[in-house]
Amino acid sequence: MHKALYFALLLIGFGLLNLSAQNDSVVSFELRFQLDSDQLSSSQKKRVDSLLQYYPMSITKQVKLYGHTDSLADIDYNRALSKRRVQTVLQYLVYKGLDPQLVVTDFYGEEQPRYSNAPEERFKNRRVEIEFTVDLSILPDPERKLSEQVLKTGDKVRLANLNFVGNQAIPMWHSMDELRELLLVMQRNPDLEISLEGHVCCSNDFQLSVARAKMVYDFLIANGVSKLRLEYKGFGNKSPLFDEVDEVSRALNRRVEVAVLYNSSSKVEAKAKNRIRVEAPVMSINFIGGTARLSPTGDFMLGLIANMFKESEGFRYEFFIYDNIDNKKLSAQRASTIERVLRSKRVKPKTFKVTVNNNRPGLPKTADHNLIKLEIIES
Repeated sequence: MHKALYFALLLIGFGLLNLSAQNDSVVSFELRFQLDSDQLSSSQKKRVDSLLQYYPMSITKQVKLYGHTDSLADIDYNRALSKRRVQTVLQYLVYKGLDPQLVVTDFYGEEQPRYSNAPEERFKNRRVEIEFTVDLSILPDPERKLSEQVLKTGDKVRLANLNFVGNQAIPMWHSMDELRELLLVMQRNPDLEISLEGHVCCSNDFQLSVARAKMVYDFLIANGVSKLRLEYKGFGNKSPLFDEVDEVSRALNRRVEVAVLYNSSSKVEAKAKNRIRVEAPVMSINFIGGTARLSPTGDFMLGLIANMFKESEGFRYEFFIYDNIDNKKLSAQRASTIERVLRSKRVKPKTFKVTVNNNRPGLPKTADHNLIKLEIIES
């Protein structure tokens, strides 16, 4: 299914009955007004809100607004009314985050009717026509795999099926196929250079957005991709794709995007890797100072990870607790705590392991915070 048509059908399902996707980047629809009114009704505002759930302001390149009326009043009055209608829609879109510098407007009164002005149909002419020009490249393609897409210099694509445990740089188990796809793309395109861009939802956790991008960066390097072809950066929550109205929209904002810095037409043969291994930092598993007791926050975070373990299929997990606090006894006790808590949360013992590692060069020494990594192994 064509990407623009796919999103058009989604939006029609949300009540945007007049929506039509004209091509890959232009979406057009109409907002209707009551007789002699320049105010948007609550139902019309909901239609705009539904549109923005799938075509957010962050991918908008230009918006055109054209105001119209029926033919019941004189020409000058109707021109002024159509202008006010455009201003009302513009004001609402700016309130929703649109940059007014991206907007082109015009108003025609009754002079460009799209529908008949007969009594039974003239209400349709009380309208503002809207054209959104959007960049669909960073929205997920509903069917095509990443390895089936042509990546050109300057493109940006979202790793649509790469999702993360909340507040972590740990990929969900079902995201492994997306990492496999990205690796295959890098192998098949030997000149491809990319920037990995991490994003988070909700609070502006810049460190987490960097960690998510670096997790993908480290995965590619571990599988033979040269560092010279890669860079990574984080953006916190400053570039959301969707208004965060529910858990689905929040999950979609927890993402990594690929910006294509350079690519050529050169191709080589490569096959997808059968089994992959991923390492990710475990964040915010904190203990009460000087003890092996998890803090309430640490217990909550470990619970999120445990839930992912319980849902997964065909994977093994190993925690590595580093003794960067120079206290082997306490580090071992904390490892035992993690193992005990995971068991108490009904994670099957055969699916995970907890190991204590000595501090290694390059890891920062801290007084009381153990660095923890998680290795995810495809069985």
